[in-house]
Amino acid sequence: MSWMFGAGLGWFVGGPLGAIVGGAIQHALSNAKIQSIEHNGSTTNPEMIFISNLVAVMTKICMADGHISTEERKVIHDFFSKSLHYGGEELRFIDAMIDETERRNPDLTQVALAFDKFANHEQRLILLDLAYNVASADHVICDREQKAINELVSALKLSGEEHERIKGRHARAKDSGHYAVLGIEPSASNEDLKKAYRQLATQYHPDKVSHLGDELIAFANSKFQEINDSYQAVKKERGI
Repeated sequence: MSWMFGAGLGWFVGGPLGAIVGGAIQHALSNAKIQSIEHNGSTTNPEMIFISNLVAVMTKICMADGHISTEERKVIHDFFSKSLHYGGEELRFIDAMIDETERRNPDLTQVALAFDKFANHEQRLILLDLAYNVASADHVICDREQKAINELVSALKLSGEEHERIKGRHARAKDSGHYAVLGIEPSASNEDLKKAYRQLATQYHPDKVSHLGDELIAFANSKFQEINDSYQAVKKERGI
């Protein structure tokens, strides 16, 4: 993985994550790696920007109830270590980002607005999806966490329908099976089935994250395959 090295800090100077990213790098990386990044400070790396915003948003959602629990912290850590296969200095940077975000407590709307400047629509949906994933780590989304997620939705300019679709899918996540993956009830019509599949397939199509590095492409591929497998299974079950 090389997304961090040579990424540059130019984009972050004066931005909502500047102090957080700088502090995290100081704690996570060796002096040699820091000098390498500073040497390339005029460049920006889309994956660095995406990941930094993602960690900050996920941490802020966890902090909505006043603190980030050990279980919530582990969910964020495990997402990057298991789903994206980060390790070594990259994973130390993620952990340091969580610590710095908790310590500095930036405004969630400002972080989301910064993310909105460069992210495409599908990346905004993925960010909301992951926010719900971490918020439900302790199996209960409290009122303050839901309020923070609503704030995120507003800043990202997502529609009410898109929000409800993602929210509903996570509400059903405790149920196993293909319908839960697609975010619909078994009683849903064939048309609703096709609509849910189209929306999810578009959201997680690997092309939507093609500029964000191999790890995120692999994650999108995995999710896309899971969605497609569930859709084909339900179609077979219904004889369509």
